[in-house]
Amino acid sequence: MSISIQSLFVISLMLLCGNKVNAESKILNTQPPLALIQALQSGGHIIYMRHGLTTRKDMSRDKSLIDLTRCETQRNLTEAGKSQVQQIGVLIKSLNIPIGQVKSSPYCRTKDTAREVFGDFKVDDKLQFSIAKKNKESAMLGQYLLDSMLASNDGEKNTVYVGHTANLKDGLGVWPKPEGVMVIFKKEDNRIIFKGMIKPDDWPKL
Repeated sequence: MSISIQSLFVISLMLLCGNKVNAESKILNTQPPLALIQALQSGGHIIYMRHGLTTRKDMSRDKSLIDLTRCETQRNLTEAGKSQVQQIGVLIKSLNIPIGQVKSSPYCRTKDTAREVFGDFKVDDKLQFSIAKKNKESAMLGQYLLDSMLASNDGEKNTVYVGHTANLKDGLGVWPKPEGVMVIFKKEDNRIIFKGMIKPDDWPKL
């Protein structure tokens, strides 16, 4: 890709996102997983973690009957998903990654992920799955996530959000894939800078 075409692509991303994320960093300045892990060990970053593995296409589940107080009505972590997040939680502790405030979507799959990976957490109803909402509400939930990140000020520990794909896409223009991925950001000069992603298989083996 030539510099001129790349520049046009960056500008298009910035116009598309319409927020304070540095769109250029999505292309030019992302860091590899090992460097991201080392950065997290120093604290002062923002982690957006997508919940662990689930059965995404369960024809027996009626989405219209979802009740946030009843896990059996929701898409939940599979046994592989439970093992996945437990292992990541062990790695977070063994690598001495400092964790500060942790907020989770009210869905059971995100709460279970937050509990296993980070320990203590608070439920934030405004982190609930935005893809199931009307466009206006989805945009509001995305903006809430961005504003919340901009309001974070922990320079010693890492601030954490555990949620879903669409919220991050709506708020910051980043699509978190696959399930169990951590998307890393840094607040700099009242901007949220995208640093890269740590996928479940990127973590070092114990």
